[in-house]
Amino acid sequence: MPQIQSLSKRLNHTILKRFGSEILKYSGLEEPSAQLVSDSLVESNLRGIDSHGIARLPHYLSRIRAGSIEPRPVIDVKKLAPATSIVNGGNGLGQLVMWKAAEEAIRLSKEAGAGWVAVNHSSHCGALSYYGLKIAEAGMIGFAFTHVDQMVVPHGSSEPFCGTNPICITAPGLDNKMLCLDMSTSITPWNTIRNAATEGVPIPSGWAVDDNGDDTTDPNKVTAIHPFGEYKGSGLGILIDVLCAMLSGSPAAPNIPKMYGDLSKQRSLGGLVGAIDISRFLPLDIFHQRVSEMMHTIGSLKPSQANGRVLYPGEPEMICREERLANGIPLGLGVIKELNQCAVEYEIAPLTDFITT
Repeated sequence: MPQIQSLSKRLNHTILKRFGSEILKYSGLEEPSAQLVSDSLVESNLRGIDSHGIARLPHYLSRIRAGSIEPRPVIDVKKLAPATSIVNGGNGLGQLVMWKAAEEAIRLSKEAGAGWVAVNHSSHCGALSYYGLKIAEAGMIGFAFTHVDQMVVPHGSSEPFCGTNPICITAPGLDNKMLCLDMSTSITPWNTIRNAATEGVPIPSGWAVDDNGDDTTDPNKVTAIHPFGEYKGSGLGILIDVLCAMLSGSPAAPNIPKMYGDLSKQRSLGGLVGAIDISRFLPLDIFHQRVSEMMHTIGSLKPSQANGRVLYPGEPEMICREERLANGIPLGLGVIKELNQCAVEYEIAPLTDFITT
């Protein structure tokens, strides 16, 4: 994933999870919910997906204060058919809503062999891998999709239409190793742009455009991002909007309130989560073995660069997770400042008390 470079300090992941959980409890979440949301954010940081990590916490807190996110939502699950359900998220934090949808997809899959769950009345849910990996750990192939407000210029356009609309597909192998594709359909997530603005650093040329449709390297002037792969990412992002908006009755991209717009407006985001019970097709141990053989074959391919190695989908994140578990998570100084300001407001110890390097 494209990343920005900025001055940073490293913090222990357990400290970050506890910090996030405490501050979310003070904002009104029940303890299990606070722990789940904090865990999802810090797990994103551990996997190197800093755009969806703990840096998003101040925004969530602002929306809770403004009333657009319910800290204790009533999440309703309605079964529609043997293999389909819909989850009304009650305008709660997206992590709580998508987690419930993943649980329901697993339950349906155990009963019917496959399960598909549409989601509505949700909010920003963080990295989709958090839900896809949960499904893979249950011995299933996992799918997760979500959408956001118009942030991406379709191929050939100079103005935005759909969101960064990510896709996640997961499959389990041996020894708890998973194939995991989790990517936005834009060239970079919008929150990477936000992180660059927070840290006061430029973004690479070719990522984004300003309100005139011209290329910009100033994250504060960005109004839209390019899709990845030109028409390929453009088309995929539009079709994901169909999956997330139209099956669930949610607003489509042009009608979704902006994530960083009026914080009092509920965004009513949609989503789609799916699971396939592998054991309905073949014994799970055989599937695990074949996936692991595929991983090994990919890793044995001749690399294009000297001293390089070909990595399977999800392996870069696994490697990053191992390194950050051992050495701490690097957080930009601007993010640390924002989190410390939240700590003052909620009267808990600041992160600066726990910086390791």
